[in-house]
Amino acid sequence: MDVKKRFDINQLLRKKTVIGANVLLMTLVAIGLFGIVSYLNSRHYARIDFTSTGRFSLSTKTKNILKGLDKPVTVTVLFNPSELFYERVVDILQEYTYASKNIKLVHIDPIRNPSRLRELTQRIKAEEIQINSVIFECGDKAKHVGQADVIERKFPFKFKGEEAFTAAILSVTQPEQEAIFFTTGHGERGLEDYEQAGFSEVSTALKRDNYRIIPLDLLTRKEIPNDCNLLVIAGPTKAFTSEELAIIRNYLDEKKGNLLVLLEPAFGPYSRTGLEDLLKEYNVEVKTNAVVYNKVQLPFYGLQTVAEIYVNEERYPEHKITRNMRSLTSVFFGACVIESKPPTKEKPFQARHLAMGPDNSWGETSIGGKEKPEFNQDKDIPGPITIAVTAEPVDTAAQASMAHGTIPEEKPPQSPRIVVFGDVDFAANEYSGHPGNRDIFLNSINWLAQKETQLGISAKPPDVRRAVIDPKQMKLIYWISVAGLPGLGLVMGGYVWWRRRR
Repeated sequence: MDVKKRFDINQLLRKKTVIGANVLLMTLVAIGLFGIVSYLNSRHYARIDFTSTGRFSLSTKTKNILKGLDKPVTVTVLFNPSELFYERVVDILQEYTYASKNIKLVHIDPIRNPSRLRELTQRIKAEEIQINSVIFECGDKAKHVGQADVIERKFPFKFKGEEAFTAAILSVTQPEQEAIFFTTGHGERGLEDYEQAGFSEVSTALKRDNYRIIPLDLLTRKEIPNDCNLLVIAGPTKAFTSEELAIIRNYLDEKKGNLLVLLEPAFGPYSRTGLEDLLKEYNVEVKTNAVVYNKVQLPFYGLQTVAEIYVNEERYPEHKITRNMRSLTSVFFGACVIESKPPTKEKPFQARHLAMGPDNSWGETSIGGKEKPEFNQDKDIPGPITIAVTAEPVDTAAQASMAHGTIPEEKPPQSPRIVVFGDVDFAANEYSGHPGNRDIFLNSINWLAQKETQLGISAKPPDVRRAVIDPKQMKLIYWISVAGLPGLGLVMGGYVWWRRRR
């Protein structure tokens, strides 16, 4: 009996030992797996933003800029934790650190750590630093982003942090501001004009992208300065003289400059500018005698002919400027037709389509009449219509290597580069707020300036949603909350009482 008992005890001890060892082994395996998963997660993690407006995500433009960042940038947050939008500031700056290893985030409480604040003031050689701000440092450069740059303090409050922070990074990392010259003296749009037809909004956006904006009167200056990286002609209403056209031609051919032209049909205040013949030399043909019209189905009105041209999805041909814009819609108003011609030995420039109108659009040549525009097959220009074209030199060496089945070597972009739009209103204050208008304009500027890391979709303002309730809806809500919900409870209680009585 004692032997059997000892046998049972020994067997039980062995069983407990095996179970204990198994538990220990499984625990070690679990710890090992947890460590491996944590290591992989720290090196290969994914962040997903499920908000409809992408509130917690950076724009593609900011991501491209951070991807090309090759210098360390220190970002010091001086916001008080109790301040409005403090969490938004910290959250979005954390996104910057996730997107680039060259971004270092530092927090300083200016109230509790005045010594660190004084040290920062001395380091960036500033007389004083405003609290509730963010300081960007790179090398010996520093940029102060104040609270007013981040928060628009009028209802509804808007958070503009990404625009301000990305602009600050460009300011401290780029060696110098590149100059963009806008021609004047021909009725062009005003850079300081805040009316609907003005260019004040895109001018502000260009300054935020670290450009210098300079007006240029060719008749007075008689030349285009050597520091001009890009020349912009925005909606001239008067013709350029032969002397001015010669200056522009010399700038393109000899100085290898870059040119952005925004034209309008020769109708109303607009006339032929002389730029049409100049652009033909670069395989871009402008038909200012035509206005692009579009047929759309409007609610309650049926099929209507309108001058608004909506460009989205496949209407953006493949190009670096519009590569990330398929989900956006650009709106053009009263544009003229721009056509591209194939390169030749005499004109070795490759012209490509940039924006095209819908299939049911056409170029109306009988402009100025009182009759409703209708497509005339004998006179008008059939669709699909092109309203924007780019042109750049043909890379003959790359074409030859591809013809022989070899991959050409990557070379710096060639100049001159040219972008021509058949409309100027899309970039004006009245229309620049449309989702795709400002992006296609800024992307064209950055492509011409050969800053291709700054291409992409810009940060959009937050989606402020308001509930507008009319009197009938208010009355319905009142009766549902006052009588409906309590009545539902009474009905359910009465039903339960009746069931129990049975």
